[in-house]
Amino acid sequence: MQVPQTVAPAAPIDPARGHADLTRWLRRLARVFDLDAMRREPIDAAAVVHYYEQNHGAYRRHHSAEGAVHMALNPGGRFDPAGFAGPLERIEARWRADAGRAGGSPRDVLELAFGQGYNLAYLVPRHAGMRFQGIDLTPAHVALARERLAALGPAAAARVQLVQGDFHHLPQADASIDEAFCIESMCHAFDLPRALAEVARVLRPGGTLTLFDGYLPRPLEALQPDEALAVELVARGLAVGRMQTVAALLEAAHAAGLELAGMHALDREVMPNLARLERLTGAVIRWPWFARRALARRPAARGRNVLAGCLMRTTFGMGLLSYREVVLRKPGAGAGTAVAASPAGVEGGR
Repeated sequence: MQVPQTVAPAAPIDPARGHADLTRWLRRLARVFDLDAMRREPIDAAAVVHYYEQNHGAYRRHHSAEGAVHMALNPGGRFDPAGFAGPLERIEARWRADAGRAGGSPRDVLELAFGQGYNLAYLVPRHAGMRFQGIDLTPAHVALARERLAALGPAAAARVQLVQGDFHHLPQADASIDEAFCIESMCHAFDLPRALAEVARVLRPGGTLTLFDGYLPRPLEALQPDEALAVELVARGLAVGRMQTVAALLEAAHAAGLELAGMHALDREVMPNLARLERLTGAVIRWPWFARRALARRPAARGRNVLAGCLMRTTFGMGLLSYREVVLRKPGAGAGTAVAASPAGVEGGR
């Protein structure tokens, strides 16, 4: 099997224009926030929970009325909320392809960090022969997702088991899962090797882990000071302690016994969503004096979210960050040819 490995740059922003945009945003944000203090703020598990608890209403009002807490994929270049199903459509397409080669679809599927339940509510009715499990760190997410899945009816809800917990310590038994996926939440891992080792433990031979997330193509230390500041502020705005590099992800996966089965850069597909968020959050800080007063009345995590919204389009457009779909496979029955997790495999095509 030939493994798809498309790692093209984002819809590019001219470097000179990108640095001008970055400088403009950082100056505007500095009039509203203490950027140095935010850069130094520690992020722990409690901060991640607080972020999602304080932002779940804002996600519904300003991001996705359906409760998606990830980016929409819009290959046509215009934002369309139907694109929130884009990552799931890509997962389903691979399931169909794998079923044709291996003779069967996944039986047991695990979502890591299921959020408000959007992904499971989409998949469960479409795959009657599958059993689904989910784990999420945030108590409010568990309640929201259970309510949402209950609305699908007793038969569908009976095929889903949700637990509150930490994906560094999965409750699933060894070799009990065919497919695991995590959309924009593995970035919250405080111990990436441990988290990936846990997934490898619960996967059956030939099982896969699919990740959608933003990554650093180059180490933070290789960036210019203003570039590094912008990336760190994006991370703080999303309650991420430190953005992961592609190389670190693949190194940790290799150590956990997972092989790279495919990698795709989806920067162009997320740019319409990032441009929309930039417009929304840019309006919040248009008048700094008003923004300071308004944000002072909001939960702290909602205020920090403005940082990410203002900076993501530029940082992704400059190639400082890259949105990737990464498919990792546990060797064994049904496994196809894998790409070695080596430096050549990391950047192939860039």
